[in-house]
Amino acid sequence: MLARLAHLSDNHFNSHPDEINWGDVGTLEHYASLLKNITDNAFKEGEHAV
Repeated sequence: MLARLAHLSDNHFNSHPDEINWGDVGTLEHYASLLKNITDNAFKEGEHAV
């Protein structure tokens, strides 16, 4: 899964860098929030802190 995400990131998340719009920004923000939730849970940080 991580390799697939890295590959997608290398490909600018299937967007041309000169054609990024606010919808793309919102999608990436959503992806980032999901990844933060995963890492917070894995490392017991944020709302998952013990």
